[in-house]
Amino acid sequence: MKTAIILNAESRSLQQQASEINTILKNLTAALSSIELWLFYTGRQPESVPEMDCPLSVIKMIAVKNSYLPEYYLYLLEQLIIKNPMDLLLFPSDGPGGETATRLAYRTGGSSSLQVEECGMASGRLEIARPFYGNNLRARFVLDHPPYCLSVARQPFQPVMMIPCDPRKMETVKLDQPHCDWITGVVTIPDQPDTGLAYADFVLVVGQGVKNKKTADVLQDVAEKIGAELGASRPVVMNAWIDMNRLIGASGLIISPKICIAAGVSGTGVFSVGIKNSEFIVAVNTDSNAPIFQIAHAGIVGDLQEILAELEKLIIAEKTGKGSHALHESGIET
Repeated sequence: MKTAIILNAESRSLQQQASEINTILKNLTAALSSIELWLFYTGRQPESVPEMDCPLSVIKMIAVKNSYLPEYYLYLLEQLIIKNPMDLLLFPSDGPGGETATRLAYRTGGSSSLQVEECGMASGRLEIARPFYGNNLRARFVLDHPPYCLSVARQPFQPVMMIPCDPRKMETVKLDQPHCDWITGVVTIPDQPDTGLAYADFVLVVGQGVKNKKTADVLQDVAEKIGAELGASRPVVMNAWIDMNRLIGASGLIISPKICIAAGVSGTGVFSVGIKNSEFIVAVNTDSNAPIFQIAHAGIVGDLQEILAELEKLIIAEKTGKGSHALHESGIET
């Protein structure tokens, strides 16, 4: 099966996207006859590429006039597929990757699926697995019609290294650029600055239990004092209590810290996928039946502000060498 990996060299998350595609390729490499990397770029041609876990037969460098509009990629990809027919095309986990995979499959008469966690061959056809029903179930599908256009599922932050381009495998591809006369203007909104949340070792994630912006600000201060990065569930960021770039879950960040405290979070499947790879999860909730306790390694039933206030005292005391005395004075039972 001939395969192409589609990546955008301009993406800030290029190395993470390559890592996520590597995860999919682990169980599929034996069924692939060749694997190509199609790297799109704007301006100067890249001198390095992300390190892939599979042998690449060729690295195609493709200039794109506008790196933000899917129409440009679709036009170029259609030309590439006509010249170089592919059975499988793997796209990044982000929004543009999913959109391009879906639209390209329609244009080429192929099959598409998004957020794919696993794939392999079954009786000569491609079988994929992906989350379903708000990440509460995992479903398997068999795709009938190539080319198979898949966007991969998001994974915990484990970016690959960038390595120098091997000139023996490099191929600069020159294609006609599209003329999208119907696009009268483009407004580019820059991404928010990196918070460090994706790769933090200690994270405090707060949910709807914070109730208001004032409490969220208090918990931001608590997180700073205990040395944790602050994350939030969707209701919190949608209410603008905490910045959107701190969203944890299926549509936000997938984290894997050493310690994750989930406070005031109910624990729906869409949220839980964002923290389930944490080494140790502590759940704090007033509802003893909250789903979050099902994935937690330790649970505390109580008011999040009271619990976190006591925890703050303990951590600060531990840092100042007064840990045992503070534990005796605190309201937390061990």
